[in-house]
Amino acid sequence: MEYIKREGEWIPKLGFGTFNLTGRQALGILEFALDVGYRHFDTAQMYENEDQIGKVIGNTSIPRERLFVTTKVWHTNMSKDKFLPSVENSLKSLKQDYIDLLLIHWPNKEIDLQESLEQLAEAREKGYCKLIGVSNFNIELLEEVERSGIKIHCNQFENHVFLDQRALLNKTREMGCFATAYAPIAKGQVADEPILQKIARRHNVTATQVALRYLVEQEDVVAIPKSSQLIRIKQNFDVFNFHLEPEEITEIEKLRSRNMRLIDPNFAPVWDK
Repeated sequence: MEYIKREGEWIPKLGFGTFNLTGRQALGILEFALDVGYRHFDTAQMYENEDQIGKVIGNTSIPRERLFVTTKVWHTNMSKDKFLPSVENSLKSLKQDYIDLLLIHWPNKEIDLQESLEQLAEAREKGYCKLIGVSNFNIELLEEVERSGIKIHCNQFENHVFLDQRALLNKTREMGCFATAYAPIAKGQVADEPILQKIARRHNVTATQVALRYLVEQEDVVAIPKSSQLIRIKQNFDVFNFHLEPEEITEIEKLRSRNMRLIDPNFAPVWDK
């Protein structure tokens, strides 16, 4: 495993996404992911699986300090009266004294961003979390964060080989933040890409592993692939025993011109071009 370090905290560069994993199925999958070697788990209030994650990490013999847990405050909980109580509920569901990384899940146009950011900072001051950040923020919103004077550590956004996010990634790095790439395998679509398949054959790996390796080889980038298939969960984790050649990276980066965005709800901000 490779890591990023922020404020004395070590963040595994490969995490396990948990969107749509709920109920009894989630328990088995999360236990398997721990057995495979995942130590970074990404959830959110909206996913409605914090209870399941709390149960699994609460029962493991792995020391808490070796685990990294991210959760996200839903955009309807951005106001001063709802933000901290929602985080307290997340801590209760996760059965944890603290969250490693707490994010604003989506910006809420109806609530002043300064108010939400101040609540995020207060959550850290209270010891509810160690690191703070945002998710699904465009460059304009990141500039607003800068003007707020509140220091964040992470920007989580859709990032895969079919979407050009260079400008947003550069802004994220400029702010001293690391980037978490969600949907890093483009909902499984990378598996069928001929260019990735060709590169995969050279390394005796899968096209999906190539797509993930492309991300985690980048400075300040974390990837959180999600799968409910046990063989895929294991394959997704096995991306640290090979390196891409410069000419292979050049081939992969040609795919970004497709600008294929997969996550775009009606409350999303105006995305960067």
